Amino acid sequence: MLFSFKFCIAGALVGLLATAQLLDASCKSWEAPSGAKAIYILNNGDSNSVAAIPIAHNGTLFGGVTRATGGNGGSTVKATGGFNGPDALGSQSSLTVVDSVSKTDPTDLKLVNKPIAVPGQFPVTVAASSKNSLVCVGTTGAQAGVSCASYTPGGLGSMSPLTVFSLNQTTPPSRPLNGVAHTFFSDDEDRLITTVKGDPTTNNTGFVSVLPVENFYSYPGAHDTRSSLNGTAVLFGAAVIPGTSTFLATDASFGAAILQVNSFTNEVLISSKQTIPGQKATCWAAYSKQRGSVFVTDPLVNRLVELSALDSQVITTIDLTNGDSGLIDLKVSGRYVYALSPGNGTTPAAVTVVDSFVGKQIQHFLVGGLGASKSSQGVAVLE
Repeated sequence: MLFSFKFCIAGALVGLLATAQLLDASCKSWEAPSGAKAIYILNNGDSNSVAAIPIAHNGTLFGGVTRATGGNGGSTVKATGGFNGPDALGSQSSLTVVDSVSKTDPTDLKLVNKPIAVPGQFPVTVAASSKNSLVCVGTTGAQAGVSCASYTPGGLGSMSPLTVFSLNQTTPPSRPLNGVAHTFFSDDEDRLITTVKGDPTTNNTGFVSVLPVENFYSYPGAHDTRSSLNGTAVLFGAAVIPGTSTFLATDASFGAAILQVNSFTNEVLISSKQTIPGQKATCWAAYSKQRGSVFVTDPLVNRLVELSALDSQVITTIDLTNGDSGLIDLKVSGRYVYALSPGNGTTPAAVTVVDSFVGKQIQHFLVGGLGASKSSQGVAVLE
């Protein structure tokens, strides 16, 4: 798995090799525009790579390069056999960026030091904390859980022992249900939060894990608090609401909910819940600072849905007519939303750029030439 550091870019799955890597973006004379500077996509192929695509002043994408990670991609498998796709990993945040880059070429990436071993067997999600100088990896499959390592400009330290989630899964994981979905830090970066998908077919509701960062330094196999929430079934991606102890979490079975972390007990409660009309599998979420709202996507419906960050109510729905089968990972930078459609093997992989202020697509940027395919997953943005 790849991740990022100052003057760097981030996280990517290295599949069953279970390693973590740090990429550095070296300084060049090219000066990026103000605001967002680049987006990154994990190609997640047999020979894994990251596609780095610059962002112009008007929010549109141009050019792009592909950088090999030296690892392998991976995919969950269908109940009948064969790889899943789109949504090969069944997770959010398989890449992440930490800290910022100024007056540099954000596409010039290189490996920092050597990859390190990650406990667990099938890494799918990565989070980074600048405050704590930590990078944390969520793994799923037969040996699932979360583990963290320190990082410095020289690379990554050793991963902590795995905080284990007993999921009764296989490696690679069977079907997109019953697995680790998204690991991320709370707004104050004092807690690592992980959503774990349930499986309605087996009456398993899944749970949310909350792990105080201080626990990583106190004893091996750090202790977390787990909350199973009535009325949820397949908790998936999340978007932290700045300045609060809440986050919006998607649930592929109905839509989304605002969840709140109790700062004393670390238990998670439902603050509000929203069924999204016409949804089939709402899975990914991204917060918009400019609008104070959250955008969510569905791999089976080609649209963006904007939800209130206060009560998860639907604000707007932006239907797209660009031929994509649906959208997965996304990021918001300023007024622009960048959403990946990996394609389904028939339709090509593309990133749709939407101006959220006017509610319209401004670009449909094909990324197949950069190695993206229906296995691709993960979108990160460098601002």
